[in-house]
Amino acid sequence: MTRSTSWSNSLEDSVFALRAAAGESQRAYQAAVLAKAHLDLDRVRLLDGRVSLRAPGYTTQHEPHLAALSRVGDIQLKTQFQLASLYEELAQAYAHGANWAIRQVQQGQCPARVEVKVDGEGHYLVDDWMPALNLDRYAEAAAVESARKAYEWCLTAGAAAESIGVQSYIADHEAGQMHQALDIAAGLPDAAYAYGLLAEAALRYAITQSKRS
Repeated sequence: MTRSTSWSNSLEDSVFALRAAAGESQRAYQAAVLAKAHLDLDRVRLLDGRVSLRAPGYTTQHEPHLAALSRVGDIQLKTQFQLASLYEELAQAYAHGANWAIRQVQQGQCPARVEVKVDGEGHYLVDDWMPALNLDRYAEAAAVESARKAYEWCLTAGAAAESIGVQSYIADHEAGQMHQALDIAAGLPDAAYAYGLLAEAALRYAITQSKRS
């Protein structure tokens, strides 16, 4: 198969773009967490002033400072959850995209860009497992595989927590197991991003090896 000099650069740019997307969502999520932490009703000194709210049929008193803080908190919490979901989606797309790119190159293909599945709303869809890579003499092969296993551990924990959560009755020991699994699953976005970084570096090795063959 004749290989051009441009396909590999384009493929690497494609994986890099997935990393940039995941990184932006990661930073946005972290900023949202910090912003929410700044709003602590136990720390903020609430003002006692009130206003009268007049509406058709009734008039009532209202504490504008407390009401504003409550509304701000609700908005921040909603934003934090949305950004957490986005970070998880994009981090997984990055991890699976880098993994896909390496496997394509090792199979003798020369894709110009990563192919990802999306749903009807444009959200990335990834498999609920990650294929192991055969990196042979690559110096960081063990680190790549270790990161893959850490990522899959989070996936497995999430599935376990979900299976317990849908039960009609949850025993005390099962509730403990579910919460433990949820704590592990919470690390999924970071685990996916960490794997993506290692796999992206391994892609350069895979491309170099393919050009020598």
